[in-house]
Amino acid sequence: MYQRIFKQKGSRVYRGRYRLGDDLKIYDVSLGTQKKHVAQAILKKLVREKEEELAGLLAPKALRDAAQKPIADHLADYVADLTAMQRSRKHLAYTRNRIGRLCEECGWQLLRDISSDAFNRWRALQTIGPKTCNEYLGHVSAFLTWLQKHGHLTHHPLKTVAKAETKGFERCVRRALSDAELGRMMKSPDGRGLIYFLAAFTGLRKGEIRSLLWVDLHLDGPRTFIAVRAATTKNKKTARQPLVPSLAAALRAFRDQKQATQGKVFRLGVPLARSFRKDLFTGKIPYLDELGRRVDFHALRHTFATMLQRAGVPPRVIMELMRHSDLRLSSTTYTDTTCLPLYAEAEKLTAFLPSPVASPKSDKTRPGEGKPVQIEALAEVGEIVALSPETNDLANVVPDWDNLKLAEREGFEPPVTLRLHVLSKHAH
Repeated sequence: MYQRIFKQKGSRVYRGRYRLGDDLKIYDVSLGTQKKHVAQAILKKLVREKEEELAGLLAPKALRDAAQKPIADHLADYVADLTAMQRSRKHLAYTRNRIGRLCEECGWQLLRDISSDAFNRWRALQTIGPKTCNEYLGHVSAFLTWLQKHGHLTHHPLKTVAKAETKGFERCVRRALSDAELGRMMKSPDGRGLIYFLAAFTGLRKGEIRSLLWVDLHLDGPRTFIAVRAATTKNKKTARQPLVPSLAAALRAFRDQKQATQGKVFRLGVPLARSFRKDLFTGKIPYLDELGRRVDFHALRHTFATMLQRAGVPPRVIMELMRHSDLRLSSTTYTDTTCLPLYAEAEKLTAFLPSPVASPKSDKTRPGEGKPVQIEALAEVGEIVALSPETNDLANVVPDWDNLKLAEREGFEPPVTLRLHVLSKHAH
């Protein structure tokens, strides 16, 4: 083992150099003191800690320092890292507030205080919905994963915590607007009707509509569309959202009216919740229906997905138009099944009903079921002539329908007896 202290030329602070065991690497560290005996004690302690770390008797210094650092300081570093990765302000606010609330109400001050039992007890006392509880769990789990990735934690203390069941316990369930309701909403004054028209026939979110620029709208080509910028989308991907001709015409008229070619399309922004509720009241549309489902601005996106389903658009195309990464979101979460033509589609099964339908007097499950074939009855109506030994050509066997008779009996098909004649090679 090699270790010594020294002062560099022109410096008053001692430095230390040491080597551990048979390792050839020599470590050089500042000891931060001008006193020789203090520098020797610091270097001796440092070498002892390094040896215990190599032997597995002591946790690494990064873990020891992180264990003594308050969670609030770790959280500040985490939020700063998320800010550098260009996370949205809404996401940063949720992260900071929800993790801060968990730490306060669960009594977490240091990393060693975090436990799954404490989180489960906190969740059991909450009155918020299970979906929101899962979001709290998601935020703190992402925080702990970040700590583990950067060497501040050896294990994830909440990894075994299961998510709460959300099916059947949703607090916010949206519905799609009917055609008549959507028509009344599109008649809203002050340009709000155009915004509702745009949201319902493109599926754009509120923030995406708010950020729309005139350069994003391509209204004069053979194919009109909106170029949705990655900076404004939820999944941070660009997209081309097609426009139906009537919507493109309405946007062109709005552009000509405003005489604008640059800047934001809707300078006044998207209608607030209060204005939206007012338009619902004017259009005689209930905010909550009898099933407790609500109609808010995001319900227009549900309306878009439901109309695509009603139009028979293939599921993969719907997923692309909705800009979803999971087909189940488009097919289940965003589709209002009460607006689908379920009865009309079910009536198509009548094409498969047997005709004529079995007699209602019959107690059989199928017409003619269990009734034996009457061979004798066939012989009374006609005769079957054997094939001539001079020919075995089955194509020459033809039915004779001149004396066709129907038997009077119950059943799906009437017994028909065909009089078969043999056409020999001499019969012409």
